[in-house]
Amino acid sequence: MSRGQSYFITLIRTPSRQNTIQIRTLTLEPSRGSSITEPTKSDALSYTEMAKTVSTIIRERRRWQQTLVSDFPSFNFADPLFFRQMLTLQNSSNINNNVMFSLWFFRWLCSTFDYKPDPVSLNLLFGALLDAKAVKAAKSLLDTTGFRFSPEATLLERYVKCLCEDGLVEEGVRVYTQLKESGTVHSVATCNAVLLGCLKVKKLDLFWELHKEMKESENDVERVQCLIQALCDGGEVSEGYELLKKVLRQGLDPGHGVYTKLISEFCKIGNYACMSEILHTMIAWNHLPSIYTYQEIIKGLCKNQKQREAFCVFNSLKERGYAPDRVVYTTMIHGLCETGWFGSARKLWFEMIERGMRPNEFTYNVMIHAHLKRGEVVLARELYSEMLRNGYGETTVSCNTMITGFCSYGRADQAFEVFKKMSETGIRPDAITYNALVQGFCKENKVEKGVSLFKELKALGMKPSDRTYAALQKMRNVKMSESVAASLNEILEAA
Repeated sequence: MSRGQSYFITLIRTPSRQNTIQIRTLTLEPSRGSSITEPTKSDALSYTEMAKTVSTIIRERRRWQQTLVSDFPSFNFADPLFFRQMLTLQNSSNINNNVMFSLWFFRWLCSTFDYKPDPVSLNLLFGALLDAKAVKAAKSLLDTTGFRFSPEATLLERYVKCLCEDGLVEEGVRVYTQLKESGTVHSVATCNAVLLGCLKVKKLDLFWELHKEMKESENDVERVQCLIQALCDGGEVSEGYELLKKVLRQGLDPGHGVYTKLISEFCKIGNYACMSEILHTMIAWNHLPSIYTYQEIIKGLCKNQKQREAFCVFNSLKERGYAPDRVVYTTMIHGLCETGWFGSARKLWFEMIERGMRPNEFTYNVMIHAHLKRGEVVLARELYSEMLRNGYGETTVSCNTMITGFCSYGRADQAFEVFKKMSETGIRPDAITYNALVQGFCKENKVEKGVSLFKELKALGMKPSDRTYAALQKMRNVKMSESVAASLNEILEAA
């Protein structure tokens, strides 16, 4: 097998005549014939003091290796019992809680002395790395120890969870699968961790493939949360809602986040009947909707051209004692500006400031664009200057706001001045910049400039929008030079 011949296969297999796969279960008792003996009380005390000294040297000295060799030439650093004491000390809360010191010390022992780490010490180090969420260091330990180290099954399950939490999902799934093939029965928590990892990296096919092999009887709150999120992410929000109703009938409450997720997804597709049902169900199960939940509702309503309903929800929030944050205010201001209710939007702008919320870059851009659409160029420029004074530097987004605003109001030449300034200040234009300018010049019948910018857009590998092509199509009957007409025809024929 290709991926099966990974380092991990060597870790869970113990060669035997029957060629069976075993997972070691280790204890702190030495094996028969081992040279490791339990320390006496005086040995333990001396090891503890020595471990404290060594730990301090590692933390404070840049060349700690040379210091240890020169200051303690007769001490046996390679004694496994001393290493365990070091590991215990380094992992305690009062000694910096940094297991990486122990890993450095371990690697130094292996490279400098004839140190052959015993399985108990390796398991302790591996477990400490997992406790510290140092999953890449844990993987490195497995890679470098090879056949000498077979981690306990419980540690490998924790390893799978850490890999998935750290975004190393493919590696986590590989270890999970190989453990299962070796006979390990995974805990529900490990199964859930693998599923959640698949969701984080958007691997829905892998999610459902793994879930198919899991038992339905294992479904707990976390599993239900994963399933509903997977259904929503896959565009099957109605199936997610049906699963919610099923588990609620069984008396299982999947938690606040599931309700908010379903509400958000139903808002996106404009199904406000289901959204309302879930909102009422949420409250009935003693989950008060958070401000984020209402933000999702307001955003969904505005996106689906239901600004009036969104404004009612917003005002109702304030009446019921909620305190909308800057994001909610900005969402509502944007919705009102889009529908042309500029007076209400401006009122919310000042209300937000009076409540101590400073407008962010997006809020400024929304209001600037609204002013430009209304032809209030002076007010737009004043607001733009205020934005810069408040520490929000010019960006592609802020410049595009000015450019699209000027173009929509029939001031393409002023938009082009902003465009030229972008090049001077090192701000890179994007497809939105070029599409807005081409459309703006075509709107004013300035075909030559429109065609020139279109060619520049294509030369940069950007994609013209359908509206840009439509704007150029309308220029066919406009008077222009033969060379410009030829270029225009070439563009339209290629499209």
